[in-house]
Amino acid sequence: MKKLIYNLILPCTFIAILLWSVIGVSQNRSFFDKQYQLNGTAEHIGMRHQDLMSVTDNLLSYMVRQRPDLEMQYGVKGEIREIFDQREKLHMVDVLNLYMGVIYVAAGLTVAVAAGAAYVAKKDGIKTARSILNKKYVWAAIGLAVVAGTFGIVIVTNFQWFWTNFHLVFFTNDLWILDPRVSIMINMFPLNFFYAICERILIVFVLGCGIVKLLLADFKNGGKPRRNIPQGVI
Repeated sequence: MKKLIYNLILPCTFIAILLWSVIGVSQNRSFFDKQYQLNGTAEHIGMRHQDLMSVTDNLLSYMVRQRPDLEMQYGVKGEIREIFDQREKLHMVDVLNLYMGVIYVAAGLTVAVAAGAAYVAKKDGIKTARSILNKKYVWAAIGLAVVAGTFGIVIVTNFQWFWTNFHLVFFTNDLWILDPRVSIMINMFPLNFFYAICERILIVFVLGCGIVKLLLADFKNGGKPRRNIPQGVI
């Protein structure tokens, strides 16, 4: 039981960090602001930038259930109109359900990791448990590097293929296929926007995993795991 917990703590930690990275970046208003300015989004759609940011605020509130719907009207190319059509709103219901699932899984894994860490710390002592996890981190990080590196290569070399297949896996309908000639949503979030957000998530994820390594490292021992781990501990 204890050995299993030791083996699961770091993989669960990495998955939790990835999910929290997704949540954190996707709720970062300044990231959206920067991307809109880089892409000239407001001008392309025909909106004022401040109105586009208001739409974004409403959208981000909707994604954490602080807003019941996406009914909103703003000026677009000189006309006051409903920003999102019915197809876009239905798609966002699917996105909301997926997003809430990410939040629930991230929270559950965080609780599980905390409980597992408390369990092994109680059984073996904090210093020993940390040293064991520090030792296991090397192998966990190798697996992590392979997975993250593979995704990174795919994202850099063929992001459209990656993004299309992401939708095919996680959505059971074709509501995510939007017409850029009529859809404000697809013009707010073109492919290069999602490329940038995936890149940012990957960076935050790697930094988060690095912080875990720092928390586990024994700096009195040069950052290396202790070699005097009692026999039979794991």
